Amino acid sequence: MFENSLTQKNRQALPAWILAVLLVLSLFISLSIVYKNSYLFFFTAAIILGALVLKLRVFPIVLILLIIAFTDWAVESAFLPFQVMWLPELMSALLFLKSLGEKIIVKKKFVAPGLQPVLVFLLLALFSLLSNSSGVIPALLLLRLLFRYYLLFLAIVNLELDEESMKLIIKVLVLIFLVQIPLAVVKLLVFGQGEASLGLSSHAVSTIFPLIAIGFFYSFYFLYKKKRAYIWGILAFVGFSVVGEKRAFIFYLPVLLIFLTWTLRKRIRLRPGVLLFAVAIAMVSLYSVARLIPTLNPQKRVWGEFNLRHIVDYAINYETAVSAGGYPIGRLSATVEVYKTLEQRGLVGLAFGYGPGSIIKSLFSEYDRKEAIKARFGVEYGWNGLSWLGIQVGYLGMVVYFSLFYVLLRKSYSLFRTEQDPYWCSFALGMVAFSFILLLTSLAYSSFFNHDAVAAFFFCLAAIVILRRQSRAEVATEASGVR
Repeated sequence: MFENSLTQKNRQALPAWILAVLLVLSLFISLSIVYKNSYLFFFTAAIILGALVLKLRVFPIVLILLIIAFTDWAVESAFLPFQVMWLPELMSALLFLKSLGEKIIVKKKFVAPGLQPVLVFLLLALFSLLSNSSGVIPALLLLRLLFRYYLLFLAIVNLELDEESMKLIIKVLVLIFLVQIPLAVVKLLVFGQGEASLGLSSHAVSTIFPLIAIGFFYSFYFLYKKKRAYIWGILAFVGFSVVGEKRAFIFYLPVLLIFLTWTLRKRIRLRPGVLLFAVAIAMVSLYSVARLIPTLNPQKRVWGEFNLRHIVDYAINYETAVSAGGYPIGRLSATVEVYKTLEQRGLVGLAFGYGPGSIIKSLFSEYDRKEAIKARFGVEYGWNGLSWLGIQVGYLGMVVYFSLFYVLLRKSYSLFRTEQDPYWCSFALGMVAFSFILLLTSLAYSSFFNHDAVAAFFFCLAAIVILRRQSRAEVATEASGVR
């Protein structure tokens, strides 16, 4: 009777607590608007989202992806305060702590794929920090950039989502990618071609996102269903790259198609039709991009002449360029300059660099190194992942960090080889393509691994690969036990 009475009192008190919380949150939001205090707004949103993370499992993951996909460009354009982009990181950390706590409570093993290269990298970063005295705060800012969504990966893996939840997350990401096509049209009409940000069409990432989408479309076309929609999807994302005016896309697309076709060789017979399909995509894309991006044709205008020699010469000159002041501004020339800089310090410099965070860019001016980059390291433009990580943690640290992505590529490839379900087999091959193109472009072109959307999308999908592998292993164990 006493328990029933207490429960009844709690039920009566609950609405009062909810009302009080809502009133306090409303007050904080009002004050943040009146005083234009973005930190107060962030604090209020953090409380709300923190409560959602504690209460729900899949919805916070979906929310993280949606916030990143549809607010990053708005933050860059100053439509929203920069604190908005802290929310996905906060939610990822809270989800990680939630998943860790649940495993501890039920006394189950916390699964951490890829932890070994992460720990080795942290040790190398610590050694680099101590040997260079480069500063603890810049080092922590670098580690935050590199591993914030690895925590999301660990959280998803250990939340042990069911197949329906995994497919829901995939559908949300598919929707995010498909919405980019009309957004690209809007961008073309409003801003024209170029690097202006709208949705996922923004600066260098306009190169990698169409490659990711094409990799999945290609995989599902050959392994799931030969639907014309997948072909139209490929062509649509070729157009997406044209709107972003990213010339590098046309150089990486053939590499991706060759890699995918070669990987498929044991799943499908490499008939002439299959090879013709890949060649046709590459040729149509090359011809369209060359004529639609002004800098890739001699006339420097839309629908200019297709001239392969001009494309090759332009690429060579662009990647090896040096500014009037003698500073490298091309990726090849910058990579060579970084190597020379590291070599001046001998093997220690090549292995461990100048310290984690030594070229970090930050909104906090006291830790922002962007103004000193050119003066200290002699590079004006053209940083790729190889140089960006190499100068901070050395080439040894760089190799160890990229081994994390290689580990996840191998796990995706393993799922692709063993999976019998056409949907999951197609998904696994798409993730093999995503991992491959992320490794390749991050090393040679731009440090995509520290971009919010690329990193969050990749680690989220990689977690689904691990969960699918676990569920298959559990089914196999149960089947062997029955026998």
